Amino acid sequence: MKALSLMPEWAMSVLLGWKTVECRTWKTDYRGELLICASSKAWPGSIAKHALCIVNLVDIVPFEKKHLDTANMDEMPEGDCYAWIFDGLGWVKPFEVKGKLHLFDVDDSLIEIIPDEIDNATALKTYYEPLLTWHNRTIKEEEIRSWWNNFIEEQKQNANS
Repeated sequence: MKALSLMPEWAMSVLLGWKTVECRTWKTDYRGELLICASSKAWPGSIAKHALCIVNLVDIVPFEKKHLDTANMDEMPEGDCYAWIFDGLGWVKPFEVKGKLHLFDVDDSLIEIIPDEIDNATALKTYYEPLLTWHNRTIKEEEIRSWWNNFIEEQKQNANS
């Protein structure tokens, strides 16, 4: 499967469904499934060096102000950039991947989809939480754990409604 490396905080935003547009300075003719992988630099509240999810790359268009929100960005990027538009989020059991620049291939045999019958809260606690980075010099572990636990509770409430 084709894969794309993102910084861990951006990969986590894709995994959680908050980011459906990726801003890139380059484009590709490829459309279809993409394995989203987190690069190696750890960031609190995210997972580094792992494949996290699959999205469908549906289009690549010039980046415009209308893409800022779904790209989780506050300001327009400098220079010519492209909006990579994703849909069809699916979670995978995380596994270690050494990221690369541009698109790269990952062996399909390594990819294991988390079954739909496993609810989001259980999947997050079971597969993703053990790999989270909890702190750094500027963000305390308690803050990240509080945020994470609140997010898990929201997932449980959403499943029950």
